[in-house]
Amino acid sequence: MELYLIRHGQSTNNEGKLPRAADPSLTDIGREQARWAGESLKDERITRLYCSPMLRTLQTAQIIGDIIDLPPHVFVGLHEWGGIWEIREDGTAVQLPGLTRAEIREICPDAILPDDVTDRGWWFNAGFAGDIEGMCQLAHENGLAFIAHLGEHHGDTEQRVAAVSHGGSGGSLISAFFGLPSDVGYSRFTQNNTGVSKLLFSRERRQLHYLNKISHLPPEAVTS
Repeated sequence: MELYLIRHGQSTNNEGKLPRAADPSLTDIGREQARWAGESLKDERITRLYCSPMLRTLQTAQIIGDIIDLPPHVFVGLHEWGGIWEIREDGTAVQLPGLTRAEIREICPDAILPDDVTDRGWWFNAGFAGDIEGMCQLAHENGLAFIAHLGEHHGDTEQRVAAVSHGGSGGSLISAFFGLPSDVGYSRFTQNNTGVSKLLFSRERRQLHYLNKISHLPPEAVTS
């Protein structure tokens, strides 16, 4: 099985827009990045497309999915570190539940949703605001869970799977894939917006074919 791990396109938070959004959307350049990424995957014969339930990944996956003619399968564990929190004016962090099933379908009409995306949202893990080590460990466990899911549903096949994730959780997933300890600060495997990393695995071996490929982007559209 081959996995194409894709970071989402540039979000308003990546752009530096203030105030920071709890669940930011793509910028105009982020949408263009997603289109370029989709075009670069057209000839890769992708058989399944996954994405996280956050707005910027859903928007990226919708664009890519339209180009490669695949519906996005939402996998909650691909979400970014810490889930969704809103920082109030007094500095306190307030947990938000994330997009509901109906809201996701407005963004991604063809999205295939698991049961853990509910009519109230999907992020209900209290206690992670400001807890870097806790967020790091959760991202590592989520990475292991996604790898196990891939092994169960796509392992030892010739399938080519794409997954739209995030800078932090994507790096954690790569660490988990190779049996590395969790990465506090997600600096081990950095990825640009719509950078593509290709992982290959079977019963015999696990291999990083390439990391953070951005050749589909014009130089002026490379963002982090």
